[in-house]
Amino acid sequence: MTASSPVNPFNPVAPFAITMGDPAGIGPEIIVKGWTHKDISGFRKLVIGDGELITDMARRYAPELLVQTIRDPSEVPGDPAVLSVLPPYDSSGLEPVQPGQPSVASGRWAYACVKTAVDLAMEKRIAAMTTAPLTKVALRSAGYNYPGHTELIAALTNTPRVGMMLVGGPLRVILVTIHIALREVPARLSIEREVETIRLAGEALRLLGVSETKIAVAALNPHAGEASLFGDEEEKIIFPAVMEARSEGLDVEGPLPADTVFHKASRGDYAIVVAQYHDQGLIPLKLLGFGKSVNVTIGLPILRTSVDHGTAYNIVGKGLAQPGSLVEAVRLARSIVERHAHPGK
Repeated sequence: MTASSPVNPFNPVAPFAITMGDPAGIGPEIIVKGWTHKDISGFRKLVIGDGELITDMARRYAPELLVQTIRDPSEVPGDPAVLSVLPPYDSSGLEPVQPGQPSVASGRWAYACVKTAVDLAMEKRIAAMTTAPLTKVALRSAGYNYPGHTELIAALTNTPRVGMMLVGGPLRVILVTIHIALREVPARLSIEREVETIRLAGEALRLLGVSETKIAVAALNPHAGEASLFGDEEEKIIFPAVMEARSEGLDVEGPLPADTVFHKASRGDYAIVVAQYHDQGLIPLKLLGFGKSVNVTIGLPILRTSVDHGTAYNIVGKGLAQPGSLVEAVRLARSIVERHAHPGK
């Protein structure tokens, strides 16, 4: 999709959906706390989740809210003080969970909510989906072997190529590898994978409506390999991929030493950084934008944004969870949908 595409891939008049994530985590709490935030109160939205749990959270943290259960997104009212909860379609056999404890039940709830949101988004009955956090532990215990939301939603939408991008503070970062052990990263790198991620970086900039086009590709090894003294992935994989991407017309540089490239990107030298592995990209991004960063899955036929944090089981029920990242994720989803609905603005 591009900013100049004549066909809007989203339904701007449909409500936005928030999945509650793992019900044993902080998802339900941050949803009710952020529901009437000024940045997201002015448009229709719904929660896909457990109505009883959301009602309980509202009583504790947002008693001004009226929680109602609905059966279809079309039933969402325009009143920001009404929190509409749509139970997941496959809710038979879903049981209550123990707060703060991942379990088979919490994994089943989390999966069912995501599956419902994906189905609705594919049918354009919701404008976009924003996900509260879940964990692989709970998913796997429930029989769903996915490392996280990105891989799960890619499978549910039958999408072979996706990228995990995060936006926070002055940085935009997209990852070549995502949820794998650090020792496995070098073996997972390939010219094809690097080029594909660079292409997805370009798609991300168009999706966000960013006018700058310069893409930086971070090196894997210290000093970008130092002429292969510290590793040869730069010479054998990353540099050839950058050259191939340039031949396709992409504005890209690299491999660049990772200890300086994020600083350069933070001051505006690059529009987005392609990072080789999860923590390489997310440590600088969360350092500069934690609590208000947003995860966006690139390459899907639907729009999915998410929070930048996990389930935080250790603070469940203590009233400490903050909704900043969730609010920003919903706000960004709306801005993307509206931009594509009115591309001239």
